[in-house]
Amino acid sequence: MEQPSQPTRKVNLHRKKTMKRGVLPVSRLYNNCSGFDVNSNMEGYSTTYGEVKESSIPVLYEIFNTYAPISKISVPYRNFYDLGSGIGKLVIGMCYLNSTLKSIGIEIVPDRVQIANSILQKVRDVNVKKRVENICLSFLDDTIHYTDACWIFISNLTISENHNNTLFEKLAKEVKQGCIIVCSKETTNPSFKELNNVSLPMTWSDESKVYVYTKI
Repeated sequence: MEQPSQPTRKVNLHRKKTMKRGVLPVSRLYNNCSGFDVNSNMEGYSTTYGEVKESSIPVLYEIFNTYAPISKISVPYRNFYDLGSGIGKLVIGMCYLNSTLKSIGIEIVPDRVQIANSILQKVRDVNVKKRVENICLSFLDDTIHYTDACWIFISNLTISENHNNTLFEKLAKEVKQGCIIVCSKETTNPSFKELNNVSLPMTWSDESKVYVYTKI
């Protein structure tokens, strides 16, 4: 992957065409469906639940595509990972926004993954459906590798400092230079450079700050 050539480019948060294409299919698919009531008692793991609001999905896409344009990434590396993907809204939404992007959700709570997969079966667009994968594992699991990732989203606000540091150590070893990571909590790992921070609507706050990093 190429290092982003203009790390300070302004993110366009108002592309109405992109927003319409990305949000509306997700809204229909997830009508009255929520992951908040799911049994999430997983000993040893933080499973506090929250979701990216649907209006934030195209904005996140715009952020990723600004700092690592999908058109400049070779096809084998056009992979988006959502770590702690819940019921899969962002995972599916990203695939609606680009016809060449594969989207992988990693979620440890089985009931959430079951909901994500049941929603996926409702997707009528075969091209979208075949590019979505939901994996029921910890994103720290040794069998999970991020060597083919171009974009990664991590809702890590409630993750312990120890787990957060361990995750970024794993990412530092595995992701390629230029991979873009957007997360809810800052990292001090020297393998990553902060490019920007943006406030986005999440279920816990309409102005939740996310941090944009690139692997250096």
